[in-house]
Amino acid sequence: MNTPFRFTTCRAGSEPVLKRDIATHFAGELTPAFMKPQFITWKVRSPGFSPPRTLSTFARVSGTSVGLCKTIAEVVDQARSIAKQPLRLHVFPRITNEDGVEAAVWQRIDAIEADITRALLEAGVQLETRLPYAVGDMILDVIVGETDAEPLFLGLHEHQTSSHTQPGGLPRITLPEDVPSRAWLKFEQALAWRGWDQLDLRGETALDIGCAPGGATYALLQRGMNVLGIDTAEMDPRVLQLAKSQGVRFDHWRTAAGRINLTALPQEVALLLCDINLAPPEVLPQIARIQDSIQARRLILTIKLNTPALEDRAHEFIDAIRDWAPAPVFATQLAANRREICVCAG
Repeated sequence: MNTPFRFTTCRAGSEPVLKRDIATHFAGELTPAFMKPQFITWKVRSPGFSPPRTLSTFARVSGTSVGLCKTIAEVVDQARSIAKQPLRLHVFPRITNEDGVEAAVWQRIDAIEADITRALLEAGVQLETRLPYAVGDMILDVIVGETDAEPLFLGLHEHQTSSHTQPGGLPRITLPEDVPSRAWLKFEQALAWRGWDQLDLRGETALDIGCAPGGATYALLQRGMNVLGIDTAEMDPRVLQLAKSQGVRFDHWRTAAGRINLTALPQEVALLLCDINLAPPEVLPQIARIQDSIQARRLILTIKLNTPALEDRAHEFIDAIRDWAPAPVFATQLAANRREICVCAG
């Protein structure tokens, strides 16, 4: 589809870094066109320029702009004009909460999706529903505003191995009230993004670096994993209680990552996690040292980017991780992330 505009969605507060990132990598070729909270469109300046399918690590979804639709009938008309192959339909809210989209919002989205689905099928538009997703699947994005008076935004993107399969990159996971920290939600969203939530991890060993107070460890134990946690701080008592009730093992080494005795680490580690609240130049060499010793099969790393200078170096940090992490390596900003990105490897 030949259109001079692209769209991106992002987390609240990441609009500035998203604009800087795209300006850095596509200087003069893409310029901001239309902006609302958590949503930016871009004008393609040169007719011969073809932007990549994924515009930025800080864009949860990016693709081709189709336009605004005031009615579902307009959505159908646009879909019929672009449907060269069966389309997957993703309907999702523009405004999202970092602790998960509320059930009432999803109820509204689901009602709109049902109406659009029915209208598309009645118009003869083929919808793809098979699983798993395949590279090259075309996805029709319908982005819903805060009120019914706001037009629907229609976009189109092509599924890639790095893409979210959840509409808008928004797995239907919310932060429970009874978990030790928000790390629980970030971990679960990372699993859903990579499709690792379908893995049977029972009896496997995880190494959780920067584990306190225990949100991610809690999620690991819930999945039946044995966990070695590394942190100088105390763990929430609920972590030990859960390990006991689940019949799995949790060990806590109260030491800094840089002081770990590598020879004492487990030899078979299925999953290495790190969510240390330090800058990447301090953290990544320590994780590389540990990974070199244990060769964990999969990694989930939360990379803190607490200043604009660190945000602007995100690609540098991702490239550094590729030097020592198991392939493939993917990076995104999860819905639950704040000034940080998630890197998954393996």
